[in-house]
Amino acid sequence: MTTPPPIPPAAVPVPGRRRTLKATAVLALTAGLTFGELTMAGPAQAAALGDRIASQALGQYTSDNAEVRKRRYEGAANGINAKNNCNFYTGFWTDPRNRRFDGTNAPRTGTNGATCGKSKGYVNIGDTRTWTTVNWKSRAWCSDFAKYAWYWGGAKVTGLNAAAASFRDYGRANGTWHTRAQVEANTYVPKKGDAVSYDWNGDGVIDHVGVLTAYSTRYKAYFSVEGNSSEKLNYKNTKQSAVSRYVVGYTSPKPL
Repeated sequence: MTTPPPIPPAAVPVPGRRRTLKATAVLALTAGLTFGELTMAGPAQAAALGDRIASQALGQYTSDNAEVRKRRYEGAANGINAKNNCNFYTGFWTDPRNRRFDGTNAPRTGTNGATCGKSKGYVNIGDTRTWTTVNWKSRAWCSDFAKYAWYWGGAKVTGLNAAAASFRDYGRANGTWHTRAQVEANTYVPKKGDAVSYDWNGDGVIDHVGVLTAYSTRYKAYFSVEGNSSEKLNYKNTKQSAVSRYVVGYTSPKPL
């Protein structure tokens, strides 16, 4: 039997395993993030929220829990990357049992015609957080992952959906959208927990979104965890330019 990981800190503060982000010498960043130790009170509320979200995003990649490790790959939850859009995070949001069910559906068949897998995870069923089987579903899932990290990190997720562009829309609606030009002009400094939005083709369409787990003001560079990146969950722990031409901007989360 697989032992479930601690309930995420946004739900119940539970001491857990210390997970340390190992940054490269170029960035010279190290952040020790322990489940259950961060708070969201007082003037440090925004920073604590970002820490929680970064911890959630990074924990999805670094967890040694057998069920959580399955989430890295698309397909049948067997550790083999089928590259067919089947994933845990879409399954979470489209599960009607979920108190935060997004009201949409997605197929249980991947783009390659294979049946999507299943794995266990926490779902808020009514008022109870339950470690239960989640049926994976198939659709582009970068936004579903980023929304998941925000949700368990304790952020407001109202207005977010499966579209990567929903994070920019959320930022504009909540006054937390910051453009790449603002970073270039040093009028905004990206933070852990921010969602970074990308436009691959320069056509004004948001194509992808990820979650910042570390940021260097010296180098204007960041680390991130991103779903559906190279068709898997990807921890990008090399220097990424915060002012790359592919970056459109950053959305900061609002607390609940």
